[in-house]
Amino acid sequence: MKYKKHRDLIVNGSLYKVILKISIPLMISELIQRAYTLTDMYFMGRMGSVQVAALAFVDPVINAVMAAGMGLSVPMLSMVSQNIGSKNYEGARRSIGNLVFLASVLSILIGLTGTFASHPILRALNVTGTLLQEGASYLRIVLLGTFFTFMNVCYLSVKQAEGDTMKPLYMNIASLVFNLLLNPLFIFKMNMGITGAAVATVISKGFLAAYGIYDLFYTGRGLKISREHLKISKEDLVKVMALGIPAVITKSTSPIGNMLINSHAVGYGAAVIAAVGLGNKVNSILFSLSTSLCASMSTIAGQNIGAGNLQRVREAVRKMGVITILLGIIGSAVIIGFSDPILAVFTTDPAVVELTREFFIATTPTAVAWGIYQIVMGVHQGAGYTKISMYITVIRLWLMRIPLVFILDRFIGARSLWYSTAVATNAIGVVAVIFYLSGIWEKKNKYITA
Repeated sequence: MKYKKHRDLIVNGSLYKVILKISIPLMISELIQRAYTLTDMYFMGRMGSVQVAALAFVDPVINAVMAAGMGLSVPMLSMVSQNIGSKNYEGARRSIGNLVFLASVLSILIGLTGTFASHPILRALNVTGTLLQEGASYLRIVLLGTFFTFMNVCYLSVKQAEGDTMKPLYMNIASLVFNLLLNPLFIFKMNMGITGAAVATVISKGFLAAYGIYDLFYTGRGLKISREHLKISKEDLVKVMALGIPAVITKSTSPIGNMLINSHAVGYGAAVIAAVGLGNKVNSILFSLSTSLCASMSTIAGQNIGAGNLQRVREAVRKMGVITILLGIIGSAVIIGFSDPILAVFTTDPAVVELTREFFIATTPTAVAWGIYQIVMGVHQGAGYTKISMYITVIRLWLMRIPLVFILDRFIGARSLWYSTAVATNAIGVVAVIFYLSGIWEKKNKYITA
């Protein structure tokens, strides 16, 4: 069984080999996920700044809605990886079945509710006129595909917990190719505009979801589950909720905060909104690489904690720290140094280009602090201490970034949107290190039976 070979490497093999083997496919997969949204942004940029601004507005809404599914991925990763680490493979299968069942029910409810609530949600964010119509058209279609997104999250989390990150990479590549082919077809050939971009994205994600379901239930190449596992006891539900609710709050906090900030930013005009949206999209390429380290850290921490090998987790943190610092420095230099040719791909509006360039100078160097923050998040998620991850995230957004936006707005106007981000992200890197050194993650988690 491949998952047993992966376990042996993660628990006993060379740590640099483990980090590279897990992280590199995850990094490429993250880049592909960024490419999904950048593809839409590219084609919308060919239509106009209104469409770019519409995508910038609906992204946080979509991320907030999807946070429930993403939140379920954290307890799945913690439970499955620790059970694999302790060689309790049936316990791992039971955890997978529990979470796939919950994700299925939740995704259907969210998809139906969110579809009918698209217009009211955007109106509540002060979106009006053409921006409202374009944003709601995109949002409605994407939310209809919530089931596909949640199934993808479940499948990718299982593979990641096993330590198999290559298969998800192959499937993400195939899904991106579908998206690249379908986008121009629906947007321009069929004259569907922004709605066509949403349709292309949903179909592409549906392709990946179909394969993931097939692989989990029928191939037996990894941890195979059956219909018998698609149930959840009261005891298991309590465990999932204890780990999942803080994870959902963690995942939803940022997009909800971004929606609030976007609502505040409306007064600055479409150029500022487009600049922040575009800047975040480009930055997300670099920041997603650090997020991949967090994901691989969750797997390494989970399996080694399950195996009782805490010293190996500490060693992994040190090695990943060096990697993420170097990555942040080099990546920041590239984005800032080549900002003009990068932005030329997405927009020709000189006002948007100038504002986005300023955005990069202020926020991109925080990739170093972001990477440290993500590694610490990964350790606590792998250990099952999702409350700690929640605390760190809430501190960054609600105690630092959002208050700073409104305080700095009085002095520097629109630039408060990016300088508040810079200050909050650098500060949270320090806070994350303090939480890690406290040693909470080293204690046995009562909600995980491994």
